[in-house]
Amino acid sequence: MNITGIAKSHQTGIPKASSRKEWKLSDSLREQIAGYVREDAAQGVYMGDKFLALRKSKVAKVAPDRAGIPGVSADKGE
Repeated sequence: MNITGIAKSHQTGIPKASSRKEWKLSDSLREQIAGYVREDAAQGVYMGDKFLALRKSKVAKVAPDRAGIPGVSADKGE
């Protein structure tokens, strides 16, 4: 029995990681994050309020109903 042949036949429909579309930050978003990092670093803060608000707004665009997804806990305290 050829186990290798069976395994290969089941993997033909699986795309390789290199063939998937890469997700990248836009230049403007990257600059905005860098600005927040500089401000927070000057104040000795890690991930300050402005950055957390930006992150929360971007996550809300991608997954607007996070609280409604079974098995996913909503951010607590935010």
